[in-house]
Amino acid sequence: MTTTPDIVGIGVCTVDHLVTVPRMPHRNENMQALNYLRQPGGLASCSLVAAARLGAKTKIISRIGDDALGEYIRSDLQREGVDVSLLLEEAGSESHVSVILVDEQSGDRSIITRPPTGASISPAEIKRADLDGAQVLFVDNSTPATLQLAAWAREAGIKVVLDPARPYAEIKPLLELVDVPIVPEQWAQAWLPGQPPEAVAQRLFDAGAEIAIVTLGERGAAVCWDQGLQRFPAYPVEVVDTTGAGDAYHGAFMYALLQGWDLPRMAKFASAVGSLNCRAMGGRSALPTRSEVERFMRRSEIGPDRRS
Repeated sequence: MTTTPDIVGIGVCTVDHLVTVPRMPHRNENMQALNYLRQPGGLASCSLVAAARLGAKTKIISRIGDDALGEYIRSDLQREGVDVSLLLEEAGSESHVSVILVDEQSGDRSIITRPPTGASISPAEIKRADLDGAQVLFVDNSTPATLQLAAWAREAGIKVVLDPARPYAEIKPLLELVDVPIVPEQWAQAWLPGQPPEAVAQRLFDAGAEIAIVTLGERGAAVCWDQGLQRFPAYPVEVVDTTGAGDAYHGAFMYALLQGWDLPRMAKFASAVGSLNCRAMGGRSALPTRSEVERFMRRSEIGPDRRS
């Protein structure tokens, strides 16, 4: 399927093997799993699927192997309505695989990943026209290809949203081209140890971001923009698995950008989608539609805590 996209994303596609365990295993322990699920994942992939479920038209730029897992990734993205015309296969290579242990009690997870064996997308494999019609570009890493796409997006007035898959030192060359960095607390603490999330969001904003966000899991998100600095709480849900909550937040925030909403509405909407995605095992199982999100928000409306 080829369409004019609202959102283009470049980054990782994986196949996740998720196992629910009663607790995280000890060394050399033999433990029986409570549940098992195989599901496509990856930062770019899940963020675009989240946005597509909400109603956005999305296109992914990524590489998969020509193995059975690569075909599984492609067919699932097509089923979700994501444009896969730039999902490239490399002959003889193996697709990205992750094993995810999910703690039954908390829903927290630990991830073990086997990177893909194929080459990264190169600048020669992309062109400016790949962004035609798009309003948002999603990136997760600083590579020659993402830098080129982000530069083209900046020239075209396309908003660039970042979910960093690598540490600050590796992402730094990309940050000056990013309009909306949405970073997890763990990444923020690795970059600026001991700093509160509000300070990290402020630092990203001062460095040139239009909107800077540090996501905090069940504690919500710290958001800095030209109207101030606010902590937006998470929506309470019964957590089954936190896998993909951040991806859901990114997808929802990109969808909200397309709507032109004010910042508080965007932040609360993204928070609701991230929370709702924790209701089931896997990064995509509980991704909601827009109508589901709106009903959920009406039932459990929350307001921001102002920090300035």
